[in-house]
Amino acid sequence: MRRVPQQPYPNARVRRERDPRAARRQTLMLACCLALAAGFVFAVRQQILAVEFGYKTESLRREREQLLDEQRRLLLQVEESSSPARLEQAARELGMQPARAEQIESATKRAEEPRPTPRARATATARNILRR
Repeated sequence: MRRVPQQPYPNARVRRERDPRAARRQTLMLACCLALAAGFVFAVRQQILAVEFGYKTESLRREREQLLDEQRRLLLQVEESSSPARLEQAARELGMQPARAEQIESATKRAEEPRPTPRARATATARNILRR
């Protein structure tokens, strides 16, 4: 079967007119395909960013848990080192001795004493400076 004719046609110079509607349809189809492709690219980008933020969130959550564990450990260590038994042991290592009864002042006794006014305190401070 031959598709190309052997003899030339007498109307060889006749050409088909371009259909302007077909060109418009092709342009519209191309614009729609480009918009659809841009939408797919945008959706993929959003998905990738969501996964990336998920990984960052998870790593920050793990880091937060580690820091909270360390904070709990340090608070426990502070509580242990500031216990009365530990403080007494540290004081003895430094050569300190327990306070005697005559060295301890009562808080009620101190509260009963009249407190000096600010002017009297300033005057006493000035006298101490002048004595030096």
